[in-house]
Amino acid sequence: MPNIVVAYIKEDKVAPYLEALAAVGVAESDIFRATPRRTATVDLHELLARADGLLLTGGADLQPCLYGEARRRDANLDRPAPDRDQLEWDLLCEARAHRTPVFGICRGHQMVNVFLGGSLYQDIELQTGRSGHDNFIDRGFALDHLAHDIVATGIDHPLAARTGKFGHPAVNSRHHQAVKVPGKGLVTVAQALDGTIEATVAGEPGWWITSVQWHPENLVDHPFHRALFEDFLTAAGEFALHRSTQIAEGAVR
Repeated sequence: MPNIVVAYIKEDKVAPYLEALAAVGVAESDIFRATPRRTATVDLHELLARADGLLLTGGADLQPCLYGEARRRDANLDRPAPDRDQLEWDLLCEARAHRTPVFGICRGHQMVNVFLGGSLYQDIELQTGRSGHDNFIDRGFALDHLAHDIVATGIDHPLAARTGKFGHPAVNSRHHQAVKVPGKGLVTVAQALDGTIEATVAGEPGWWITSVQWHPENLVDHPFHRALFEDFLTAAGEFALHRSTQIAEGAVR
């Protein structure tokens, strides 16, 4: 079974991601939990050299300085989490070096985008007038509340095709920020009806990346959302096989 690194910060928030991975066959023993505290004495290069997949989870807003902007006072941003920002940036650096498959969810979707040179709306409604994305728990919404539909963009990619197959799949939505300009090499494969970018993938072969703005870990009983974790596990498994083959060939030489 592939080894998966899961990046997060709050122990009380990670369970749904672990349960979603378990639902597609990933054992707890095959998961390394990466938080700033847990990785303080860990060599990230060695960690990613042994990992077959990196999952970036949801959480607090990214610092605008990461994408070259000043913090807007009117954007109601979360308190900065620089330790987490740095950890996930470093993990992505190592993932890129090793070509480790990456699956980003919500904040993770935004982190992947910024890491690859893209930018974010600091507040969607404030900057675009689009509403209905900030269905947070403290506003009375359930984790699996279906807030809006998404549509495929017409790009030739399995995720876009699956989105089209399900018509207009409904997603949950707990964010007030969103991708503004996609990062280098990222292709938009799904968006909300109002044009908000909801899913991006790597546009070039060699590094598997899929990231989504919604929270499929809360909807894993639905085949459309479960398939995202299945795709990630498949990519991680293929990566593990390729790596083990390279190691075996190196040993023979």
